[in-house]
Amino acid sequence: MTPGSPPAFPSDHRAQTPIDFGVGAGVFLITLAFVIAFVPTLFDPFAAAESTSPIVSDRVAAGFAGDLLAASTSEPGVLSPACTVAYFTADGSLTEQADCGFDASEDPDELFGVDREVQVVIHELDERSPRNNPLDLETVETRHGTFEDVVFSRSSEDPDAPDPDDVTVSGRVVSLDGDQYRLTVRVW
Repeated sequence: MTPGSPPAFPSDHRAQTPIDFGVGAGVFLITLAFVIAFVPTLFDPFAAAESTSPIVSDRVAAGFAGDLLAASTSEPGVLSPACTVAYFTADGSLTEQADCGFDASEDPDELFGVDREVQVVIHELDERSPRNNPLDLETVETRHGTFEDVVFSRSSEDPDAPDPDDVTVSGRVVSLDGDQYRLTVRVW
């Protein structure tokens, strides 16, 4: 060392102490615990159980309310009375007369290419058990005639068969003849 030069290790600088190491290790462990605890839950919305199919039921509900039974594509949710009656009564001649654009004899799963069972129900807005209490209108008037005792429920298989835990439900509010109802799609 030359005279007048500062010492190689000034006394105001110190090395790492056990407290510094402990704080750093503690922060690291807390961060690691956070990552291990919360990262797996980031993927939960994409890892639904095989028995449930929320995307399928939502797609089918949107297809019925916005396209298949809609009076026009500019008014999704406003249902065409003739196409709605044609679908729920499986009336092929009414489907052709009203130019509905679907085959009324096809089940709902076939219409959308779904490999699961599907039930479509139109019911009152406040109905808590739609599969058992679909809308049952005494008369529905269309440009193609008046239809009596139309039950607005149709499924590809017995709707009472599935376990309630294996059913996914989606719904849309729809309008039929100026009245509001709910269209519910169950997929199992």
